[in-house]
Amino acid sequence: MADDTIDLFVGLIETIDTPGAVDAYRQFLSANERARADRFMFERHRRQYIFAHAMLRLALSHVAPNVAPSDWSFDTGRYGRPFVASPATALHFSLSHADGCVACVVSRHEAVGIDVETVSRRVAPLSTALRFFAPEEVETLRGLPEPDATQRFFDYWTLKEAYLKARGFGLNLPLDGFAMQVSQKAIEISFKPDIADDPDGWRFSLSSPSPSHRLAIADGSRTAGGLPISRHAWPLQDAAE
Repeated sequence: MADDTIDLFVGLIETIDTPGAVDAYRQFLSANERARADRFMFERHRRQYIFAHAMLRLALSHVAPNVAPSDWSFDTGRYGRPFVASPATALHFSLSHADGCVACVVSRHEAVGIDVETVSRRVAPLSTALRFFAPEEVETLRGLPEPDATQRFFDYWTLKEAYLKARGFGLNLPLDGFAMQVSQKAIEISFKPDIADDPDGWRFSLSSPSPSHRLAIADGSRTAGGLPISRHAWPLQDAAE
């Protein structure tokens, strides 16, 4: 891993969930993580949690191969953002999962975030946007026909969530406090006057891991042109060995 890189790991559950995979990945989790997995009411949620948190551990160890996947421990910051508690490392991460997909990014820059959403679920773009989004985003959605409005809605949603994760504020920063502008040329962000942030310091990317998923990455490293993203095939060859 180069110092100025975002390492991206994305896995579709259908390609991960092979016979014996859950038990193999479960072995990488801490006792607390295994206990939390066991508390899920639905089996699909339990399996998704196991795959996502095992992916994070394996991804960190892929970037820092001197640390075994089971040796990472985590804590949370003031607003609930998880971080590596031990061993001491310069690595930062962001983790996301939706029905059928798990994803994470690892970087030496703290201000990185990722979000993945299932775009096949039913949603009312305009009514949801009216509740949560900035006025500029609502007006853009009003002017789009279906299914373009639904696609742009998920662009906005994933980009906003990725930004919030990168800032580490969670929902303590309202979704209507900043607006995304998406075009073929660029993805940009703007802020209300009361939000102290520099829009020029952010770079964003959008992709579709599958026809059913939309994924966004927020890069607040302030690196000129943004950090290059290195995508790794998942599962890693040695992930479940």
